[in-house]
Amino acid sequence: MNAELKTELSVPARDSSLATILEPGSATPLAPAAASYGDTASSAWWAHIQALDHYDPNYPYDPRHIYGPDWTDDDAYGKDGVTFMAAPYHRTSINGCFDEAQRLLGFNRVFSDRCLKLPDLGVPRTNRYARSGQVMPDVFIQKQPRPDDNRHEVAYDPDNPILFVLEVLSESTFHHDLGPKVEIYRAMGVREYFLYDPEHLHRREGKPRLWGLRLSTDGEYKDIELFRMADGLPVYRSEVLGTFRMLDEGGDIHTFQTWDATRGVWLDPTRARDLDADEAKQEAVQEAVQDTTLTTSQTNFLSQLKLRATQGELASHVPDTLASAWQRAQWVPDAADVLNVLVGSSDWSTLMPPEDT
Repeated sequence: MNAELKTELSVPARDSSLATILEPGSATPLAPAAASYGDTASSAWWAHIQALDHYDPNYPYDPRHIYGPDWTDDDAYGKDGVTFMAAPYHRTSINGCFDEAQRLLGFNRVFSDRCLKLPDLGVPRTNRYARSGQVMPDVFIQKQPRPDDNRHEVAYDPDNPILFVLEVLSESTFHHDLGPKVEIYRAMGVREYFLYDPEHLHRREGKPRLWGLRLSTDGEYKDIELFRMADGLPVYRSEVLGTFRMLDEGGDIHTFQTWDATRGVWLDPTRARDLDADEAKQEAVQEAVQDTTLTTSQTNFLSQLKLRATQGELASHVPDTLASAWQRAQWVPDAADVLNVLVGSSDWSTLMPPEDT
């Protein structure tokens, strides 16, 4: 196992107070703070847990985490209506990856905030996810689509393997991302496991905040080599998403971008929409120019042909016949062909569009 997976920071202890806290102006009590790490939860803490509407007597509640009426910081706790508490930088990183992956792969292969119900994977029950029987990746991509599957809890399906997982490290769960999740994802056969550490909770300053592991043929995770650096940011090659990076735009905005080799630009959903709109405008302008050029050429040629018809050198119906044919085909003949008709060296029928001849 890669030495980078060792947690370099100690996990901060929470306030061990068990008093119920009220936010100013709010009638909804927050969850009592859990006991400090390593301590045993008090009866007051358990009373709070058992009073929750989403209380599950079979779930191994962890006193190191907070469980509120509709939120938690326990990333193994997947219940309908219970959201995972996340800092803004954490949420923008997840949403960025989710949105860009959906742009590339469609809506039915990319998932976020879904609780995967796990079978017995042979992982010791000392692993919190093996013990709870569920895990909730920040973002995961499956090989085959799950059409019309909007359930919060979904069964892990080994016949539809997970090819890609991204976990964004947060203060309350980064030690899980670096240890138990590595073990459980390896047992699940997750092909690529990428981690992003926007706040340097694990990775020291100066080290890339984005890195990844890929499952080898012997079933072990190996470091994914850095593909290159771009604008001072690490760039990786994913077998699923291609070349990508995480752009720190400041102000808690972290944007997942993929490289569009055809256009030669980094894209995310917003930039892709803007670029598509710009290209559509340019195409419309070009079409307008072409239409103007076509119309001008048709008008000039027809005026000369009408003059010849007035002079009796062409049948009177010829200009109108050609005008209708050219307009219908959005076509105009070469100037040399028109000249040949005007000087009488070619028949007027040579000016008909190819499909009409």
